[in-house]
Amino acid sequence: MTADYGGPQFDAPILACLQTIFDRHAGPDRTWNKQQAEAFFHHIQGDNDSQQQQEELDGGLDFDHFVRYMTSPAAEALAPAPAAQTQDMSWPLNSYFVSSSHNTYLEGNQLTSDASTEAYKKVLLRSCRCIEIDVWDGGERYTGALDEDDGVEAGVEGSERSPKEVAGEKVGFRLRTMMKVSSWVTDKLLNEKGKRDMAEIQDNWSRMVGCEPRVLHGHTLTKEISFRDVCKTVKEYAFQTSDLPVVVSLEVHCSPEQQEMMVAIMEEIWAEHLLPPVGLEDTEHIAPSLAELRNKILVKVKYVPPKQRCGGDAEDAATTEDTEGLEGIEGLEPEDGAPAKQAKPPKIIEILSKMGIFTRGVSFKAMEQAEAEMPHHIFSLSEGMVDNTHQQTAEKFFNHNKRFLMRSYPAGTRVDSSNLDPAGHWRKGIQFAALNWQNWDKGMMMNDAMFDGSRGYVLKPDGYREEKEAATPGPAISHRTLHRLAVHVLAVQHLPLPDDLRSSDELHPYLVMDLSVEPHPLTTTKREPCSVRTQVQQGVNPDFAQEVLTFHEIEGVTPELSFVTFRVWNDQPGLDPVLAGACLRLDRMKSGYRFIRLKNSQGMATDSILLVKIEKAMS
Repeated sequence: MTADYGGPQFDAPILACLQTIFDRHAGPDRTWNKQQAEAFFHHIQGDNDSQQQQEELDGGLDFDHFVRYMTSPAAEALAPAPAAQTQDMSWPLNSYFVSSSHNTYLEGNQLTSDASTEAYKKVLLRSCRCIEIDVWDGGERYTGALDEDDGVEAGVEGSERSPKEVAGEKVGFRLRTMMKVSSWVTDKLLNEKGKRDMAEIQDNWSRMVGCEPRVLHGHTLTKEISFRDVCKTVKEYAFQTSDLPVVVSLEVHCSPEQQEMMVAIMEEIWAEHLLPPVGLEDTEHIAPSLAELRNKILVKVKYVPPKQRCGGDAEDAATTEDTEGLEGIEGLEPEDGAPAKQAKPPKIIEILSKMGIFTRGVSFKAMEQAEAEMPHHIFSLSEGMVDNTHQQTAEKFFNHNKRFLMRSYPAGTRVDSSNLDPAGHWRKGIQFAALNWQNWDKGMMMNDAMFDGSRGYVLKPDGYREEKEAATPGPAISHRTLHRLAVHVLAVQHLPLPDDLRSSDELHPYLVMDLSVEPHPLTTTKREPCSVRTQVQQGVNPDFAQEVLTFHEIEGVTPELSFVTFRVWNDQPGLDPVLAGACLRLDRMKSGYRFIRLKNSQGMATDSILLVKIEKAMS
């Protein structure tokens, strides 16, 4: 038995549940009169402005109309995104959470998977607004010098590349392997003079071969792709689903000559999307609003202070003061008589560093370092560094992120491309919690829930932003108590059947519900995981008999940064696999009888739906 009312198609178990719900509120004539319908919509569903109610309550409702309501968007558990969070673009970049990707070029694990431009296409079409590109010296094909003739229309039949881009032969695998090994040896074994000599040899090799930069995960067996091809893909897909700015986080491992190629390629391909040059010595220019950055690509790259960009040799540059070039910024000048710190020669050339205008990458050492007050800087911290730094100085860490940008990324030990808990990083005020998008785990489920319907940017809640007027005191951080969250699990239909199972009789699903509520950002306390589960059922359309999953008295809740995750697992010998799941932000989770649309274990949409009754009490 199946019913189709224009929304989800209901099989027998779901229809039976809906019939039971309807009969519980119906009169002897098996219909709802106006009073019965109002009681249901007002007190159970909380749909006081329901279009269904306005149009049909006067005449009452029969079961057919009730099912039509349940198939409409009004009956889904996910409420529309708050307009204040998704439409207010008047704040600067540091006032938003940004949907972000880590090692975007990889399609799988961090050690052996392929790199692909398709990976950039996929995340950009899902409104990811911060991508990462790791760039290394080229070793793939000869392209010749970058000059005005490189855009000539003559090319190879069936290809968009110019003759110079396809003229040379690929460098052999053995030679490329030798280059990788030599880079590793240079980094690990040689002294400083040996490294300089080897760098000169590699620079000469780059000039001789004329290779363009490439993108890969260094010192691993991951495959590589062309930096030029990545830039083309970014331009093609960056603004198809969102006109809000894309931040390109560059991790640069290239020689100066190859960095010049990088700049030429970016300026050629991203031309109209790049910000106009701004003198980096001018520290007073004000960050634009998000609206003013529409259709722009912001380059995040290592910042090199102006006095480190001079043409002196390595020995001269090594004595350059770290804070030089920051003159005029209160609190950043070295004290009189203070000894100059030794600094390594800058690895980033001037013209590349200048492309980081409102996203000046600075190496993080401590919250007390001088650059922590430099305008338009951005720190990048691993998840372990985030936890350690927050434990040591929670208030300073949080207040820094109200004024400046910060990016966090998964630990290097996550070679399987698993993810950190982004909710904990957003709770600390971090704008860019970068995730491995190739793995749809709990972290990515929360990321999807956070940015659903937002085009990749969500305005931070009250208390997380620096006020536009410096003299205006900001609102306090939301601090609410979730007295009760109860989810009555009724039924699921059309669960995905794993490839290794022959029939639905072998499927033994159970539902796990997790509540992610991080502690107050100014404290260093840890909160125990909140997780409950149902009994094991059977088949692709299991009936859970209204089993109730409940959480009680959770304090310190910020609803915009709290998440409820539903995952259906298959009970089997060994490790239980995830069959399907969904995640809802707590502030967008509607009460009453609701449908939750489930995605499969790869994060793809399915026709699987979960019928629940949600009860939520918060003060």
